[in-house]
Amino acid sequence: MGFLTGTILTLFVLISLFLILLVMIQTGKGGSAGMLGGSTASQSVFGASTADVMTKTTRVIAILFIVFSLVLSFLFAKKDEVLVPDADPSIEAPLESDGSNEAPASP
Repeated sequence: MGFLTGTILTLFVLISLFLILLVMIQTGKGGSAGMLGGSTASQSVFGASTADVMTKTTRVIAILFIVFSLVLSFLFAKKDEVLVPDADPSIEAPLESDGSNEAPASP
């Protein structure tokens, strides 16, 4: 694995973990508490306009997740391999015998 592929894969894992964290922190549309704290706690820590910032950040991270997924799928695609390789012409099939050269069965 090359340096570029390893770097992109590492960034992809970090983006994935950050996206999971962002989704878990956000409050639902019904105003219910998120998984990692209530809405009052997150508003007092991050400010009153947290929902807008969190929504925009989640959108950007989700787009990055999709882009990195596509880039990794193209990087790891193996285009030169085939399922059934062609037979090597230098290797010949064994000759079939008609049974005349075989040793006779002993009684």
